[in-house]
Amino acid sequence: MPVVQMRPFSYDICDHSTAAEVERIKSAYAKYAERDRGNPDRERRPGRLRMVRDRDVALYRLLDREAAPPLKQYRVLDLGCGTGDLVRRLQRYGFPNDRLFGIDLLPEALATARRKCPDVSFTEANAENVPFPDQHFDFILVFTMFSSILSPLMARNVAREINRVLTPNGVIIWYDMRYPNPWNRNVRAMTRRHIQDLFPEFESELASKTLIPPIAYRLGALTDPLYPALTFFPAFRSHYFGMLQRASAAVAEPGDTVSSPLRPTELKSGRSASV
Repeated sequence: MPVVQMRPFSYDICDHSTAAEVERIKSAYAKYAERDRGNPDRERRPGRLRMVRDRDVALYRLLDREAAPPLKQYRVLDLGCGTGDLVRRLQRYGFPNDRLFGIDLLPEALATARRKCPDVSFTEANAENVPFPDQHFDFILVFTMFSSILSPLMARNVAREINRVLTPNGVIIWYDMRYPNPWNRNVRAMTRRHIQDLFPEFESELASKTLIPPIAYRLGALTDPLYPALTFFPAFRSHYFGMLQRASAAVAEPGDTVSSPLRPTELKSGRSASV
């Protein structure tokens, strides 16, 4: 694995006032992990599996469009990588192990990620201070991370770091909640306005995605017929999925599509905003 010059920690970047927010996030995710250990079937519910499958199809379609082969030319960061499930999907898509990187706050989650993807570089770090050089990543995946940050200061710090380590023409791949969760005070809605406030120099291409989880989880054996019927209505879609790119970055012509031989055969490339 090639050696990457890591960026030293700096208290000038990570404000002391966000330390309490970091501890709150760690505590919340420790409770989630304990809850999931007590209910091993939770992850295998048909509605949840369908949510993940639809999100992954959207991700692969976006990558088909934005990532021209060879994939080894790109560096990809999963920021807030958790237990590595998303990194494993990127492996399956075809990104080489030495071009994939994951960062997370939680050492227990990272230990699981390293078992799943032993040849990928995972780093324990606060996303307010990403330990990589400027303009280092071509794709940065930010999946359900900002909704977990309640501190506006910390969110701004993280957005600033993403902006710093992203290449000039790089892409942020976004997936996060657009609705609040009244049953979980540890998350907040990431509306279009909130996203634009965090990334004012970026243009966004976002579409509503994912059936509202409390509904999806209860579909059971009726998931296959009911899930697509319910997600036909935008009001029932709880997340935004898509990409953010600097307004100054070069934009491909509408007719330019890229097809990767490594993509699943059922997927098609396209330029539609409603992935």
